[in-house]
Amino acid sequence: METNILILEDEIIIAKSIKLHLETNGYCAEMATSPEEAIQLLEQQSFDLILSDINLRHTIDGISFAQQFVPERTPVVFLTAYSDLQTLQKAELVMPYAYLLKPFHKEQLLLTINLSIAHARKKVLPSSISTNSSNEDITLSTREVDVVRLIAQGKTTIEVADILCISPQTVATHRKKIIQKTKCKNVVELIALAVDKGWL
Repeated sequence: METNILILEDEIIIAKSIKLHLETNGYCAEMATSPEEAIQLLEQQSFDLILSDINLRHTIDGISFAQQFVPERTPVVFLTAYSDLQTLQKAELVMPYAYLLKPFHKEQLLLTINLSIAHARKKVLPSSISTNSSNEDITLSTREVDVVRLIAQGKTTIEVADILCISPQTVATHRKKIIQKTKCKNVVELIALAVDKGWL
């Protein structure tokens, strides 16, 4: 199952950069540079997460957009260059799943997206994994947990191999064993389980 993300960012270069990064890492991403474009996209399809800048140089800012137009159960992650207390307090009213300050690391973005979606699914509609009675019986080795943590950060098999100083073939074997043990169908389910089990 594909993960659909809506990016609302008025700086087109930043929006394109985020979209490219997400698509490179296996996500489906739609880009809007104004609230009007974002509203049209929300009317046409559903999204697993909204990634929105707060200051949109528009009559509607990202916080108002999230309050008025984002479906209640869709997690929101705010992006902003401003970290003043007033902005943070206003953003809190929307109860966003995360708040990323620009500039942010691409790995941090992926981890935030994955955890936000996993937490949202677990909170609203627990996955078959989290409600599975055999959930308690699932155990991973220390090395497998290391691999899961790096997967959650959006690392590729080659990057995981480099970080853990093992071969890509060994990483592939670990990934296969993790899927067999957890019976997760995708990365989001795996991260939801990892959150539930305290691996992340």
